[in-house]
Amino acid sequence: MTPTADTRASRPRLLRLSVVVVVFLVAGALAGVLWERLWDVPTGVTYQGHWFLEPAGPDVSFQGIALFVVIAFPLGILLGVLAGLRRGHEVATALTVLVASSLAGVVMYAVGSSLSPPDPQPLAAGAPDYTTDIPGHLGLTAPDHGRVPWHSSALVALPTGAMAGLVGTYLLGSKRLTRRSRG
Repeated sequence: MTPTADTRASRPRLLRLSVVVVVFLVAGALAGVLWERLWDVPTGVTYQGHWFLEPAGPDVSFQGIALFVVIAFPLGILLGVLAGLRRGHEVATALTVLVASSLAGVVMYAVGSSLSPPDPQPLAAGAPDYTTDIPGHLGLTAPDHGRVPWHSSALVALPTGAMAGLVGTYLLGSKRLTRRSRG
């Protein structure tokens, strides 16, 4: 059975889209490592079986979330611009970038949080009151008891940046800004 012209023409497109997915996932994993390395591990204290930040405050509580966004959004813009440099099959590229960047954000979270210290709440449950210097866990929500560490709108930072970069490339690309000859 010989391949048809349609299947031969779609192979380069599928290869290109597969490369986009792989690049996004690798970049997400590397960004997760960077996120964990740049994060200052907060410590806390136990009281009545729960872990509390010490010192408490929004600047300590949300440092990991802000750092995630500061890394993910510009990375998304850069990857979106790179994905949009090659013209052709814009709809397929846009859908691929949307899915790949969403997965890359999840990979970034998974890698960064897996490299951080474990969740301090189970450690605090068995520790006596006022035990200090228990390290916090890297997550995308406040480290309050009962919160799920990945329920956060920060996960859309990488896809938002990627789509902004891709759309910006499509709208402001050099082919769109060239002047036509008038004479």
